[in-house]
Amino acid sequence: MRAIAIMMAMAVWIAVSGAFVSVHAQQPQIPTCQVCNPTEVKGKAYVKIDSRSDATHNGSFKITIEAKCTPPGYPSSTTLVIEVNMSDSIAQGQIVCATIDQMTSTGKHSPTVYLNGRCKAENVKGGRFWLMIADNQREGAKGSPDVVGFLVLDGSGKRVAYGTGPAVDGDIIVAPTSY
Repeated sequence: MRAIAIMMAMAVWIAVSGAFVSVHAQQPQIPTCQVCNPTEVKGKAYVKIDSRSDATHNGSFKITIEAKCTPPGYPSSTTLVIEVNMSDSIAQGQIVCATIDQMTSTGKHSPTVYLNGRCKAENVKGGRFWLMIADNQREGAKGSPDVVGFLVLDGSGKRVAYGTGPAVDGDIIVAPTSY
């Protein structure tokens, strides 16, 4: 009886201690369309997110982009730089696009572009990015501001930077489509 009680106590201890083991799940990865339609995007925007600021970070990111796609093929004439200064991003400073693997846009009155590809940043190996920009208005116009969202992962799938918010300064123009 005593042996059974000891074995049961050990089994409970193993089960409970196993619950406290840290499990590292892969970060979410957004699936791609893998389609390049005729589109163009260019401009600059500054996004401020108050909840992402602290004593050493102002809680913002800036984006500079110029990219064009004329199918068939991959996007060309690309410039993409995201400057990150947010409290919970591992990658701070410049994240520079190395290649754009996919670029797709949709919409006529509020065109939206989706891009993904490879990027470089200090202390980030195997960087991959996903980016979405909604062109809601021209700079200085009243109404809904442009919205920018991005996610950067390292080669192991760990999130190193992300952010989504309205542009408080600048303008990014996404070419409208008929579909």
